[in-house]
Amino acid sequence: MRISITKSLEHGFKRFFFFLSRVYLRKGRGDFGVIDPRRIEKVLFIRPEKLGDMVISLPVFHNLKKMHPHLQLFTICSPRNVAVIRDNRNIAANFLYTKNILHDLAMIRRVRRLGADVVVDMVGDDSVTSLFLTQYASPGARRIGLGKRRHRLYYDFNYEYRTEDEAHVIDNTLKLLTAFGIATDDAERYVPPTIPETSRRTAERFITSLDGQAPGGIIGINISAGRPTRVWPEGKTHDLIRRLLAVYPTCRIVISSDPQDRARAETMAEPYGKRVDPVPPGLGLLDVAAIISRMRMLVTPDTSLVHIARSFQVPVVGLYTRFQKNFKLWRPYGQKTGAVISGNDYNIFDITVDEVVNAAVTLSPPEKKP
Repeated sequence: MRISITKSLEHGFKRFFFFLSRVYLRKGRGDFGVIDPRRIEKVLFIRPEKLGDMVISLPVFHNLKKMHPHLQLFTICSPRNVAVIRDNRNIAANFLYTKNILHDLAMIRRVRRLGADVVVDMVGDDSVTSLFLTQYASPGARRIGLGKRRHRLYYDFNYEYRTEDEAHVIDNTLKLLTAFGIATDDAERYVPPTIPETSRRTAERFITSLDGQAPGGIIGINISAGRPTRVWPEGKTHDLIRRLLAVYPTCRIVISSDPQDRARAETMAEPYGKRVDPVPPGLGLLDVAAIISRMRMLVTPDTSLVHIARSFQVPVVGLYTRFQKNFKLWRPYGQKTGAVISGNDYNIFDITVDEVVNAAVTLSPPEKKP
């Protein structure tokens, strides 16, 4: 409740600030046309959001840089999502938006010195924060927006991505590239985070430590989520583990969790001996991503791990509420099956173990017994 009240106050203050200062904001140009990438050098992307938002943005950076290697790409990102792109070779530099006014004013001054030719606001709604960052990070740059409605008039180009065609957020976000005259039909969509060699070695050490106990592969179960309503009941998770161990007798289960759920992951693994392990302690995001890339399948609530796994084309059984907009936009990419939807809009508690097991078997059929 306290977080909700704080968020409401924050949004109210931003709307009030926007009302007072909107007269000073620059309107979009009416004669935008299409940007010729050959005539520009620097593109700044505004993405100061959650981890998953940055993961689904990777195909945009990859395809733009692949088509036009001379371009220098920059981001304004957040402390929550910078790990996804810190080692990305497509990005020349990242600038952190921290919500600390002194830090952020200094950051904007550094960004302005770049002299970006184009600023792309990737926040898919009428965000006051992203609007002001877009306006002041590079005065005079052409401004591209995504999903803007009330703020549409402040952008030179806007793609309405919240359409009724049920397209995935990855496909819709890629259509920003049409502003650069780039057709997206053949664009690469499975673009994983750049995994540094240290993380690959960490994953290899962990998988080797399983002592050959997983000839059928590793099945991941993620027990953490950003909201309590997305955390499946512990009793059902235990039932799921027992069922998966029986259905996939040659597989090993690895439990992943946020650091604050580490003790719970360890306790969950204890009853099953060598067939169930928690992810090793102290790992960073890219270490975990490297382990996920080696999995046979991942079972997880609606979190950023859905998109990390799918970027490696690892099958995902995703647990979702019935809230349609969220599911349609953020379901596991490129899968016709695998999403398990609750019977209500508010939590995933009523999803049954049978539903999850059936989705897993459909995605990754078990080996036939000789």
